[in-house]
Amino acid sequence: MTRSRWTRAIALLFAFGMAATACGGDETGFAPAIVEDPSADAPDASGDDAPAGAGADLPAVETDDDEADDLGQMVVAEAANCAEEMAAPERGTFAPSGDFSFAISLGVNSLNPHDDQTPATFTYYSWIYEGLVRQEADGSVVPWLAQCWETSGDGSEVTFYLHEGITFHDGAPFNADAVVANVEFVKTAGPPQVIPPVAGQLGIVDTVEAIDEHTVKFNLTGPGEILLLSGLIRNSGLMVSPASLGNAAAAPVGTGPYEWARSNPDFTQNDLVANAGYWQPGLVGLETVRLEVAIDQVARLDSFNAGQYDAAVVLLNDLDRMLTGDITTNFTVRIGFVVADWTGEQIPQLANREVRCAMAQALNRQGIQAQLNDPDSVNNQFATGPSDYAYIDDLDVPEFDIEAAKARFAATGEEGFTFTNGHLPSGFWPVLSSAWGTALAELGITMQNEALDPPNGGEMFGRLARGAHPVQIIPFNEPNALMSLVARTGEAGFNPSKVSPDGVVDLVTAARGKNFDAGEADVAAAWKIMLEECIFIINNTLTTVVAYQDGVEGVHHTQGIPIHFWPHGVTKS
Repeated sequence: MTRSRWTRAIALLFAFGMAATACGGDETGFAPAIVEDPSADAPDASGDDAPAGAGADLPAVETDDDEADDLGQMVVAEAANCAEEMAAPERGTFAPSGDFSFAISLGVNSLNPHDDQTPATFTYYSWIYEGLVRQEADGSVVPWLAQCWETSGDGSEVTFYLHEGITFHDGAPFNADAVVANVEFVKTAGPPQVIPPVAGQLGIVDTVEAIDEHTVKFNLTGPGEILLLSGLIRNSGLMVSPASLGNAAAAPVGTGPYEWARSNPDFTQNDLVANAGYWQPGLVGLETVRLEVAIDQVARLDSFNAGQYDAAVVLLNDLDRMLTGDITTNFTVRIGFVVADWTGEQIPQLANREVRCAMAQALNRQGIQAQLNDPDSVNNQFATGPSDYAYIDDLDVPEFDIEAAKARFAATGEEGFTFTNGHLPSGFWPVLSSAWGTALAELGITMQNEALDPPNGGEMFGRLARGAHPVQIIPFNEPNALMSLVARTGEAGFNPSKVSPDGVVDLVTAARGKNFDAGEADVAAAWKIMLEECIFIINNTLTTVVAYQDGVEGVHHTQGIPIHFWPHGVTKS
């Protein structure tokens, strides 16, 4: 059984070999990762470039594996129970100060974390709710409500040891029974309380059981710690008080550092107050918080410059208009287009690969991102560079060439056609959609772009799930390359055709049954097919920006989650 206290993403990018980090370390360092013998059956290997000395209280010897040495990986001794080695967290003193306002560029339907799976909406939920684990500013995954976890040798059981003394805002204890109640609710409740994509995040879970008050075991359908943790760092892992399950929209009750006080009817203003009973009281730095929807970027930045907001979402191409404060940035999700109707059910021409690839060849990634003041974010695959997990070094997808694209489309003999694309109404979404639409018009293809109504992530993914648009702009927002394929191929909810090109489902199935390192080639091969078939057409890796005023401390943009920072430790002087 392997033990985990800290887990660092391979190459710092969404690639979670989660089975593998040792108990030990502190808030500033990561424990060295366990590296299993590659000939062993246990599906638990990971990458970790932890600083030397982290977890030095554990006996360790360096592995002989050259690649593992390059990653700073270590082999550590086993322990019977990771929780026995855990020190109590530094809880600090409850001393909140000041009122805080955050202007956000998108809205929510409610403060129920299970009816929306858009990562950016963590900007709302994370003030109220927490999970067993969470994703840090550098992309690493660390225990949170759980102090550590262990994974069985065959990878089919993951046991979490919970911190003691934690309560929900309504006074109910956070314990193993509460975890079981949440997981079973997410898996079985269904819409409208739990949307299918959120339930699907825990698809690897067969059953969950309380071993004792502070120990909970997840029994998986097969080796799948990576998929489990990838789900638990998203909406499905946010813990709601058992009394509020089924009613979280009206009574949003979690364990987080701030309690819900009130919202207006359309949730454009959401007021929170400091949680005096928080289990780490020193991390509650503010007395009150207002989370406010401010869709219009110009008005939002003007209000920030005028001092009306303490923090605000800002666009890269508007940074020269900032008159005050500082910023925190991070790369997050991949943005591109999905040819949802690639089998040609709605538009027969889209079943022709050459048509799809001609469309891809008309996408001027560099020009569009230069217009958005973010030319370095151009990307045509999930991985962002050769050192990233599942990078495809021989990827053959069309580069921008409008004349070649026109000739390619003409050579198909297909007639032009019209389709609709739904996009979020502000920011880069309409810019990217309009630019590609203009290029496609030169091929004789009409792309009718419409703003989503309601303008939120739930509507965007809802339309994708039901195939409302033959081609749709979309974020590839799963936390790693494997999970993104699981969510978007075969019978998955984000694959409206319910079929995939030959070989893709087999590759994904094979990767799910292996440890993370052993499955990397399968993951890359599946992505290569989807990209070279011009079904996934990725444009860039999104860089998002949060601005904050002078006197505000502790705002650190979280890698992999757009426009999000954890509120724990944020203060205002």
